[in-house]
Amino acid sequence: MDFRTKGELESKIGSAVMKFEREYFGRGPKEINTFIVQDMIIIRQRGILTPAEEQVRDNPESVDLIKRLRETLLKSNQEAFKALLHSVTGASIRTLYTDISVQDSEKLIVCALDTNLEAMFRPQARRRTS
Repeated sequence: MDFRTKGELESKIGSAVMKFEREYFGRGPKEINTFIVQDMIIIRQRGILTPAEEQVRDNPESVDLIKRLRETLLKSNQEAFKALLHSVTGASIRTLYTDISVQDSEKLIVCALDTNLEAMFRPQARRRTS
């Protein structure tokens, strides 16, 4: 892993997650934002619903069905998702949290890592030489 800035790594993670979503779920979100905060990766996806899901999202039964289906798909592909993030970051995922808002067509993924990725990008304190 050789990234000069935190933004470069966040961008690489976002691109990898977008590709993963397309490969495993058939389509990716319209927008993705990735944030590294200490030992966490926070991924916010917007525009996640398919056109068919958009049509039925006002029906409470459909909302529950959409959420359960998407959660099941992520659970069944969780190991591949963890391996993907490990290959990009070099860090292992200790815990993975996810939530979906069908009304807002949005998904949040929070990954707790075994490494503080943000610390890798903090500038080293400069030593004074006399």
